[in-house]
This record gives sequence, C-alpha cells and structure tokens, in this order.
Amino acid sequence: MHLFFTDLDGTLLTDEKQITPKTLEAIDAYISAGNKFIITSGRPFNNIREVAKRTGLDRYQDLLLICYNGSVIYDCGAEKPLVDLRLDPKDALHIIDTAEEMGIHCQTYSSTKVVCRRHDPESDYYAHQTQMEFIYDDDILSHLDEAPHKALAISLGDSGRLKKLQQKLAPWMKGKLTTVFSCPEYLEFVDHRSGKGSAVKYVCDLYNVPVRDAYAAGDANNDFSMLSAAGNSIAMINGSDEVKAIASILTEKDNNHDGLADILFRLAGE
Repeated sequence: MHLFFTDLDGTLLTDEKQITPKTLEAIDAYISAGNKFIITSGRPFNNIREVAKRTGLDRYQDLLLICYNGSVIYDCGAEKPLVDLRLDPKDALHIIDTAEEMGIHCQTYSSTKVVCRRHDPESDYYAHQTQMEFIYDDDILSHLDEAPHKALAISLGDSGRLKKLQQKLAPWMKGKLTTVFSCPEYLEFVDHRSGKGSAVKYVCDLYNVPVRDAYAAGDANNDFSMLSAAGNSIAMINGSDEVKAIASILTEKDNNHDGLADILFRLAGE
C-alpha cells in the first residue's frame, strides 16, 4: 500500500480550483488499487471539505484531510479529528494586534468563517482564492466560537513586511507557536507541534506504512516539511524553485494539465 499526500492549490487543483476528469480518473484508479489518498493543505477544515464535495472527492468515505498546515487531521470515514491543535484565542489576538501595528492585514478563524477587523484588498484577495465568508469586527474574540487553529498575516506584493513580523514575534512564540510561509503573500501562525511533515509521520504510523512508500506532492514552500518527511517527494513543474530543488520527482506537466495523473496511474499499477 502507498500513501499519497497532496497539496491543493497549485498542485491537485487547477487555477480555476477544479480537478480535471483525467486526474479524477487517476485518483479513482489509485484508491481502487488499495492505496490511501490524503489531502494536505493550509486551508481550514470546512473549506477543504467543501472542495472535496465540489470536486467529487467526497465519494471516498475513508479520505483523510490534513488541514491548517497539519494542525488538524480529520478522518472522513470515522467523522472525527485524529489530531486537533489550536491556538489560545488571546495569542491569536496578540498576533493580529502586532501585525496591525505594523500595517499588515491579519486574520483568524471561527469554526466556519474568517474573522478580521476590516475589509481591505488582502481580505478580498483571500476571499477570491478560497471562497470563504468573512466577519469584520473590531471585537475579534466575540466571534470565536472555539479556539482557532491558526492566524494568517497577508501582504500583497511585499513579503519582506511579513518577514519583519515573523522576526518581531519570534522570541514571544518560542516553545508554543511556529510560522510557515504558505506562499510569498501568506505567513501562517500555528501550534509549534503542527506542520505538514508532522502530519505525514503521524499518518504513516497510523497505517503502519514505511515512509519509503509515502509520496508527497506540492508546489510551495509550506510543503517543505511534507516533502522532506515522505520517502518520495514530488514537485510540480509550476512550483517554486526552492521546492523543485529538494524534490526527488518533478512532474512533466503543471497543475492545469494533469500534472499528478501519470504518477497516480503508475502507482495504481504497482
């Protein structure tokens, strides 16, 4: 049995946020051969579940969803989280306050929506990318019906501002939070035990599958830990140069042209 971990945006999904018929056929062949297919993304749980439903992946009852860059591992078959790591709401508020003092958009999440203080180009950009709904209110904590899984700072066109925020908060975060760039515009704050790589190791242990039989596919720098943890790392041809440099496999086609399909078909035949 193989395990196949895949990022969503820029990897499994096209730029129009769809899965092509050929790639769906390849996933079906791969799973039908007795392998496990695991979605691994920085997106929130409800958003990933909506993507799975919209693209037809929800037909697979035992699908695993790794959400919030490894803070949540959800078993769709058992309908329960296997891992659920959260931020203290006051810590999320401190991150937002610090970011806003530096003129940087920052948001966190309720169980169903994005929560931030004001509507701006960054919130519009994120809403367009994820199709998630927003709550805009100065009183962030009043809208958190449960402890959030992450905070997200966004800077369009100037990742240097996010690096300064990261550096400023680093001493305060030590031992409890960690950060990851999911793309040049997004700096994510999560529990220090989180990470796509940690999730890969957890799932390999869960199914008693050696890492040499685990495949991981990604395109962005928040995929580093996942690609490093899996025995077989796949970089999308449309991925960042940094991701391509560490991968053992490079796709021949990009995310818009069934980049993962041939690999999945090959694994289905093994």
